[in-house]
Order: sequence, then structure tokens, then C-alpha cells
Amino acid sequence: MSFQDVEAGLSRPSVISSPQSKEDSAFLGLQSSLSLQVFKINSNVQGILKLVDQLGTAKDSAALRKSLHDLTESTRAMSKRGGEDLKKLTGLQANLPHHKTSLQKTSHDLQLSLVAFQRAQQVSAERQRTVVKGVKLAVDDDISTDNNDPQLESPEQRQAQILQSQLSPHELAYQESLIQEREEEIREIETGIHELAEIFRDLGTLVQQQGGMLENIETNVSNIATDTGAAAQELTSASEYQRKAGRRAACLMIILVVVTCVVLLAILS
Repeated sequence: MSFQDVEAGLSRPSVISSPQSKEDSAFLGLQSSLSLQVFKINSNVQGILKLVDQLGTAKDSAALRKSLHDLTESTRAMSKRGGEDLKKLTGLQANLPHHKTSLQKTSHDLQLSLVAFQRAQQVSAERQRTVVKGVKLAVDDDISTDNNDPQLESPEQRQAQILQSQLSPHELAYQESLIQEREEEIREIETGIHELAEIFRDLGTLVQQQGGMLENIETNVSNIATDTGAAAQELTSASEYQRKAGRRAACLMIILVVVTCVVLLAILS
């Protein structure tokens, strides 16, 4: 065999494993895409919460609110696409029973991400409301200065005090001009929360089915643990019985030897 033959043989691709079917490839490709979306949603949720913490502070600005709006909208669109992709993934898995566990994990991860995003939107809307009411109180100068107990102050009053201490009258007046814009943003967030609730309802059947399967798995695990414990107890009992039986056999053997010796002595004598 020449060197050229060896080189040609090495250059030929070798099939190590059987090729995947088109259904498997489609499922794995969509699952990979959905997992990436889940990762991005989680990252965006963290970004949203960081931006929300800066609302109503000296760092609050038009650029910050635009970043928060854009990040919320992109995450909302990603959540919708994730819900649709999960439905498609479920349809593909119907003919691929060996991917059932993988589908359950992907579905669970997406659901956790959507819940986290929904909570982030609720926090954002509530913070926006507090800021709006705080701006109104700060502009009206309707803050009770006689009450020195911070526990008796409302969040709106504390927000108004923060704004008065951090912003100049000109900046405060600018914040007042943005109240309508902020209220519109609150309405958009509330609309997004309702849309996300619809996604949860659309996935309700799937979640219910998977919940049943997970419950069955948990029940089987509990039964196995119970059966294992019972089996171990039975083995312990059997071992104890065997040990006692061995003692009885030894005693009987000794008694038999003694009786035999006595009989032999009686015969010989």
C-alpha cells in the first residue's frame, strides 16, 4: 500500500454513529434555539430590575427610561416567540417519545423565565406608579414634615422626599412634564402583563400534562424508596433469622453428639 493510498484512506470520512433523523435534527435545533431564548430572557430580566432600581433617583433620565422600555419590549417579544416555539417543540416531540424528558426540562425552564419576567414587569409598573405619585407630591409640596417616623410614611412620600433632596426645582418641573409619558408606560407594562398571562393560559394544557407526568415520576420514586426500605428491612429480618437458625442447628448438633457418645459408652460398657 502506497503513502497516497493511506492518505486517501485517512481523508475519507468515517461514520462513527448512526445519522440523526430529520425529526430528531429539527427537534434538537428548535430546542437549542429555545434554550438560548430562555438564557436571554433571564439576562434581560436582571437588566430590567437594575434599571428599575434607578427610577426616581438622580440617575433617572430619558435615556434610562428608553433603555428600560426597549429592553422590556424585546423581552416581551422574545417571550411570545418562546411560547410559540414551545408549542412547535411539543408537536415535534409527539413522534419522538425518547425526547419526552428533554421537552419537560425545556418547558420548565421557559416557564420559570416567563414567571420571572412577569414579576419584573410588575415591579417596574409599581415603581413607575410610586415615582409618578412622588413627583406629584413633591411638586405640590404636600409632604408632612411633622412626622419623623419613617415607618409611618407611604412609599410615595418617601419618593417625594428623595426627589426634593436630589432634584432642583427646574429638574422637578421637568419630571412633572413627564408624568403623562410615565403613565402611558405603566399602561403598556400592564398590557404586557396581560399578554404574558395569555401565554401562560395557552401553555396551560401542556403544563398540566407535564405536571401529571412529573407527579407520576415523583410517585414512582417514592414507591421505589418505600419498596427499597421494606426490602432492606426484610433482608435484615432474614439475616437475623438465619443467624438464630444457625445457633439452633449448632445446639442440636452438640446435643446429638452428646447423646451419641452416651449411647456408645453404654453399649461398650
